[in-house]
Amino acid sequence: MLGFKRILVAFAVSGALAWLTSAPALAGGNPGRTLAPPLGPYTAPLCGAAVGDVTVSTDPDTFREYVKTYTMSDGTTRLKYNGFLAATVQGNGKTLHFNIGGPGTVWINGDTVALEGNGHSLYIGPPGTTQPGLRLYTGKVVYAVEPSGNAIVTSHTGRVTDICALLR
Repeated sequence: MLGFKRILVAFAVSGALAWLTSAPALAGGNPGRTLAPPLGPYTAPLCGAAVGDVTVSTDPDTFREYVKTYTMSDGTTRLKYNGFLAATVQGNGKTLHFNIGGPGTVWINGDTVALEGNGHSLYIGPPGTTQPGLRLYTGKVVYAVEPSGNAIVTSHTGRVTDICALLR
């Protein structure tokens, strides 16, 4: 199973401004930006026993997520994500599709990780964590990473869609 932090970071802060479809053309207009690695599917009982296992996956045919890495003067690493990322959520016999692009930013400084997404962000909270569930945030969303490695939403503006409610 992939680490939850990696999945959340990729899903939650992935950017989506679908301009072009070819990587060379995109890189030509923004040097230093590289194609982010695609994610494999993640399956867990995210919505409780009534829904059962839920699988979240990305669409490999439309995956165009890019990341640009910066090192700040204080040693902080900043990852800026943009591009296009669509997610498919399957559970309880239903299939839902979402644009989950941001853009988004991840800051890493030693053991401290901070995340911010704008636009559409998917939050995946595994069972037994501080914020279990599956939600789509539209607007600005700020995440903090707990000592356990799980990310939690600390603030948001805009709309929240409870995906578990849509799967029931």
